[in-house]
Amino acid sequence: MKSFIIVLVLHIAKIGMNFLYFFIKLFTKQKNKVLMLSRQSNTINLDFRLLKEELEKAKDAETEFQIKILCKKIPKSIWGKFKYCFHIIRCMYHIATSKICVVDGYNIPISALKHKNGTEIIQIWHAMGAVKKFGYQCLNKGEGTTSKIARIMNMHANYTLVTCTSKATREIYSEAFNTDIEKIKIYGMPRIDYILGKNHEIERKIEELGNDYPQLKKKKNILYVPTFRRNETIDIDKIIEAVDKEKYNLIIRLHPLDQTKVKDEYKISEKYSTFDLIKFADYIITDYSAIAFEIATLNKPLFFYVYDINKYSRKRGVNINLKKEMKNSTRTDIKEIMKIIEKDNYDYEELARFREKYVETVDTDNSERIKDYIIDKLKKG
Repeated sequence: MKSFIIVLVLHIAKIGMNFLYFFIKLFTKQKNKVLMLSRQSNTINLDFRLLKEELEKAKDAETEFQIKILCKKIPKSIWGKFKYCFHIIRCMYHIATSKICVVDGYNIPISALKHKNGTEIIQIWHAMGAVKKFGYQCLNKGEGTTSKIARIMNMHANYTLVTCTSKATREIYSEAFNTDIEKIKIYGMPRIDYILGKNHEIERKIEELGNDYPQLKKKKNILYVPTFRRNETIDIDKIIEAVDKEKYNLIIRLHPLDQTKVKDEYKISEKYSTFDLIKFADYIITDYSAIAFEIATLNKPLFFYVYDINKYSRKRGVNINLKKEMKNSTRTDIKEIMKIIEKDNYDYEELARFREKYVETVDTDNSERIKDYIIDKLKKG
């Protein structure tokens, strides 16, 4: 009964959105405007900021255009969700009046509605790849959506370009977005420019972090960055117990949605991003998180602590056989990972193979490639 009501409400909402959008399109003109939409956060994310900066440089007398960025998470409260409907209407207006729309995740009006001819929709996604399955890869699974809802909401429809970092990722995205592989281009992600030190911004952040936390300069730093598990907390006690605090500092950075309680002594201020932390840390432990690709890009010792891999594979599914591709740094027992760290015998050759397969855009031209595509489309009108 509950699922029937949800499906019915979504049907009615979609009909209402299309009705309203028809008139918005009818009474508005498409402008030379680049719109960036996200529901991953309430503030402008790093990829959008870097792309905006690159686009600003490209403005000249021949290529004049506006840039509009709208970032807003869907609130949890009923009242918050009601107000979010007005945000969607605002998004609909800007989509109708933009030639280029850039998104970093599933966006309701982008996928659910029929847009004006010539509207270019670019999906840059909010991760550099996918260790775990998502989108159409995990329909009707525990952590995925249902096929009925995906069909009603046209999940991941309307993309004219999807950016990625490698041929291997291209194949994964084609499945996950249910998108023609020819639309998926290996342009990379703006964040790669940042973590590789373009404009030296990250180096300044790392220096600032060291000054704010001088204790981190005294010992090697182990960073633990697990993925989010729906309706579950992370068992961090085993990691805390396994790390020798006399030799190492332990830093824990959980997913923003994770409700696991972490003592302040293991936390770093949110003003430092996860990208800053992986640049600063000496060793990084994750599980199924896509942060693994950023870590590999930096050539940092990367470990996969997959204590629940059998359960997780059934519940969600994984794209990468970690026990095969990263067998020397994948463990179900955290103590075994600590032994590798203690012996200082990390397999960098294995890491290099992983990086070469999943991150082909290891350079600082990622933002520029996406910018060039956008400017070309704007010029063609």
